[in-house]
Amino acid sequence: MTGNGLRTIVIGFGQIAQGLGEDGRMAKFFTYATHAQVLRDHPGFQWLGVVDPSKEAQKAARDVWNVAHVSEDLSKVAREVEPEVAIIAAPPGARAEIVQQLPSLKAVLVEKPLGYGGEEGRAFVDFCRQKNVHVQVNYWRRGDELYQQLAQGGLAERIGRPQAVFATYGNGLFNNGGHLVDFIRMLLGEVDTVQALDHPRPAEDAPLEGDVQAAFALTLAGGAIVTVLPLDFGHYREVGLDIWGEEGRLALYQESLGVFHYPLAGNRGLVNEMEISSDKPQVLEPTVGGALYRLYDNLAETVDGTAEPWSPGDQAVHTELILESVLNSAESGCERLHFQ
Repeated sequence: MTGNGLRTIVIGFGQIAQGLGEDGRMAKFFTYATHAQVLRDHPGFQWLGVVDPSKEAQKAARDVWNVAHVSEDLSKVAREVEPEVAIIAAPPGARAEIVQQLPSLKAVLVEKPLGYGGEEGRAFVDFCRQKNVHVQVNYWRRGDELYQQLAQGGLAERIGRPQAVFATYGNGLFNNGGHLVDFIRMLLGEVDTVQALDHPRPAEDAPLEGDVQAAFALTLAGGAIVTVLPLDFGHYREVGLDIWGEEGRLALYQESLGVFHYPLAGNRGLVNEMEISSDKPQVLEPTVGGALYRLYDNLAETVDGTAEPWSPGDQAVHTELILESVLNSAESGCERLHFQ
């Protein structure tokens, strides 16, 4: 890889780093599904290194992606590259130690969750702040163009104030549950209370070891209640959000590939009443395929000092403390907990 972009390495070269790019069906909708695809094309980053213990991953980095410096030894790659940006796609656990070994570092783009528990994530973000290292977390919906428009007033214009919200996720509370809660916060505002609705159960075959599935409710600062229910992805996948407002309904299904607006209409069964046109949606064009690339755009601008991160570490910590509160509520007998 050549160019004058920020010297960049990837730590952890698995599914989200490069594997998902091999899924032909995903490629129909996601131009940029992986970090490797973005780094191959983005002029703001000079991709020089990969660190991974897997020989197969190392071979892919060399042979498929033409990465010059590949090893299982972070210190070796760090000496050879002197990275300014690190993409940390390895599981939580030793991320502060990674940053400690990279003295030239200016920014990290980190996979979620930041840690096994909100306080571990907070400690990592605080450590990066002490080192003057910017943190961007791959809650990728924060980089999506359409979702940014909805968050900045487009949702209220279409459906007014939310009255009721229904949501589903699978493959783990701290995996897709984190994406979902962060998305809820992005679109609908902050969480006031958290309440578990049942006892968590193990999330079978989830990407994060020890993760769980849990049903819970969030009361938003604006008063609306969000009911969140887990699904078994062994039957089908869905990370979905269905928002019923005072003036319409917006549903995001097919794991964000389908965005449907249902406006108000005259009630077909009663005079002088209204209904949601649930059988006549207006389909909004999704923009998810470029969301990860746009997060990198924003990261480069953050390093330049011309922007603030769209998905900063502090926001990720807030989301992950909410997830932790779900577990705390379950342990207390499903008590309703106020969240600050």
